[in-house]
Amino acid sequence: MDIIQLIAAFNFLMATGFIWYNKRKLDPAIYVFSFFLLGKGLTLLSNDLIIGESFPDSIWIYGLGVLMNSFLFFYAPFLYFFSEHITKGEVSIKRHRIHFIPFIIFSLLSIAVVFYLFIDRSGAGFKLMANLRNTFESLYFIQVIGYTLASLWIFGKYQATSKKSREVSKWIKLILIIFLMVWLLFLVNSTMLASHVLSQLSLILGMLLLIVLANITLFMLFSNPEYFYNTLVPKVVKTYSSDVVTRKKYEDLCRIVQEKELYKIPDLKIGDLSDAIGESTRNTSAIINTYYEGNYYDFINAYRIEEAKNLLENTDQDVTILSILYEAGFNSKSVFNTVFKNMVGETPSSYRKTHLAAKYG
Repeated sequence: MDIIQLIAAFNFLMATGFIWYNKRKLDPAIYVFSFFLLGKGLTLLSNDLIIGESFPDSIWIYGLGVLMNSFLFFYAPFLYFFSEHITKGEVSIKRHRIHFIPFIIFSLLSIAVVFYLFIDRSGAGFKLMANLRNTFESLYFIQVIGYTLASLWIFGKYQATSKKSREVSKWIKLILIIFLMVWLLFLVNSTMLASHVLSQLSLILGMLLLIVLANITLFMLFSNPEYFYNTLVPKVVKTYSSDVVTRKKYEDLCRIVQEKELYKIPDLKIGDLSDAIGESTRNTSAIINTYYEGNYYDFINAYRIEEAKNLLENTDQDVTILSILYEAGFNSKSVFNTVFKNMVGETPSSYRKTHLAAKYG
């Protein structure tokens, strides 16, 4: 069982590390979700430290495990923030600080337990703090099940307006349902009414589902990068000046992007285009949405794909596809391959072979 917990903890922390490493490329909603993964990974790791099988008879490791276990009340709110982030646009976590009150209380109780652990573990102070902490810990399942149900309720009301949004919504609903199953299995494991066999079976199934969840997250990030690289959160419709949202402004924008080859800048932001045409970000976004009939990323990627097609058609095979995608303005091979296939209908390597055969055939 300890091995399963450690594997699950490693997978969650590895997923967190991947998201943080690619923070600038990934959608902000995925970054919010990473804190859920971090909290879950740390609490799973803390269980092993508290049990003490990996480091027996070490009071320091036990104390560290108790402190890390404080994250038990940390991660559930991030499921809710993640859901709000996707369905309503960016959500200010600072304005939702009340959600972290249980985490703060549990952390203070954990610190008190560790303090008395080193001062006098057999004294009344330690027993009091330990009992208070254990009593508060019993609220854990109310929190995690509550936040999971709230997130499912949010997505139950959410009306996806595009294929990407529908796919992402299906993925998240699956994640939330599996999490709900995990919490219920752990609840069965913790109740005094469950038999020993049922308790152990529910614990094993819960741990296995956690491993599945961590790997589903990584699998979705790797296999469907177009859903998570800066395109996940729907843009909230806001008012803009109709006087500047004109065909001429759109043509000016296209001309500037083409002449200055702005699309070749890998970390190009919509704010950069706004500065180039002297308009606000809101108006620039409205211009693109109105006349291109797509979002900013689709607009810029269309130029990048055309550049890539030109390079694939007119360069020798000794020029690698990796070099071409960087030259076109992409900074991720997986994103380039996915966007290229979606827009062109075939892979870059297949496109190159077809045109080189026609050229030299």
